[in-house]
Amino acid sequence: MKYLALDVETANADYSSICQIGIAEFENGKVIDKWSTLINPESYFDPFNISIHGIKESDVKNSPTFDIIYEEIKNRLEDKITVHHMPFDRVALNRVCEEYQLPSIKTKWLDSAKITRRTWEQFAYKGYGLKNIADFLKIRFEHHDALQDAIAAGLVVANACLIKEMSIEDWFQRIGTPINQKTSKSDYSASIKQDGNPEGSLYGENLVFTGALSLPRKEAAVIAAKIGCNVLDSVTQKTTILVVGTQDSTKLAGYEKSSKHRKAEELIEKGNQIKILTEKDFIKMCNDEDKELNLEIPTSEPIEKQTKPTSPQNQSLTIEINLTETVAKAYNKLSKEQKELLVEASKKEQEFLDSIPEFSHDEKRIFANNFQTQLEKIETAFDDFNIESYEDDDLEIIFTIESEIDQLNEMNFDLMKNKIAISEFYEQLDNSVDFIESDLEENDYPKKVTKYAKTIINELNKAKEKITTR
Repeated sequence: MKYLALDVETANADYSSICQIGIAEFENGKVIDKWSTLINPESYFDPFNISIHGIKESDVKNSPTFDIIYEEIKNRLEDKITVHHMPFDRVALNRVCEEYQLPSIKTKWLDSAKITRRTWEQFAYKGYGLKNIADFLKIRFEHHDALQDAIAAGLVVANACLIKEMSIEDWFQRIGTPINQKTSKSDYSASIKQDGNPEGSLYGENLVFTGALSLPRKEAAVIAAKIGCNVLDSVTQKTTILVVGTQDSTKLAGYEKSSKHRKAEELIEKGNQIKILTEKDFIKMCNDEDKELNLEIPTSEPIEKQTKPTSPQNQSLTIEINLTETVAKAYNKLSKEQKELLVEASKKEQEFLDSIPEFSHDEKRIFANNFQTQLEKIETAFDDFNIESYEDDDLEIIFTIESEIDQLNEMNFDLMKNKIAISEFYEQLDNSVDFIESDLEENDYPKKVTKYAKTIINELNKAKEKITTR
């Protein structure tokens, strides 16, 4: 009786940001092979995730990216039985394949949580988390190490096979039937109540939503209940899943995360088992658990994230402006000669961008990693010039720099994954320099702030030069 067991750890709430994977091979209930590696997720590391698994960005700096080890993982898993505990690891693997535009790995997924619920009556509707069932079975392991978690999940299945006198293949049929075989699925309807469907694969999970979703909140709650989740209004000791939608920074009172998100992290630090996932991962999980749902995966965020705070004196004057209409009005006021010059300048700029030779994927990675080093210099400059002491002064240029660096950082991760052309990144660099220089020219700033801004401009111009002189 052979099967594999898999577990992953992620760098942040996006389940495609896998930073560690562990795979254990079992035969007749015993581990016969182990494989594990750290992965450079080419994404940011959330301090909260680091507090859970202890893996930092510096730990994976020289580790392979997912596309480099894709074939290794595919060769190990394809057309074999792969055990995972709860849907999250399976969703993560599918998501990272999508992120790198690679075919999903065709393996026969088997959820050890579903097996647990049908093996031990006391865990049928609650308490079937990996650590809890492992403690019950006296399986010693280091939780949140991908390989250790994979081995624990595999041993849970081995115990279930022994107790129920079933083969690993038998479980595929058993998990498709009700937990309590005296109960029919038709006895339950989640159309009104937000209590979880007892036969749903995630029954016993207590789920809370935070932030704006692409789905109406009520509809999302019904879907969550259908796959077994009890949907709650607030984060409490009972919460086990938090689905995070887009956060509108104007409503977060200066925080980066919502109060529900922060409360969930506080509870996790105290030992509560809470999974935090994005809406995209939630919808993928729902589609995987109930094929009939066929929900559309959100491709864009419902609310544009505001990265540049509005200064207090201007908050009451904030107005939504149709930028396209405003630009059109300004353009129409120009003389014929001015319009011709503008069109000609725009044409030349596009011709220049088109003339930049495309980088190979490896070249993009080398450039992006070097740019990350430049971003570290920028962070050092922030401390060296003591810029934090000027933040209360609402200096426009500080907000501009933060906004531009955030955008460049995000695009740099896209560049690493070959999702954008090098000319697109150059264009953003050029725009960022223009915005910062414009702010610098229009206002009289303290000397330290001016020197800081010029340091940023210098670093961004260095990056532009590396692209054009390659």
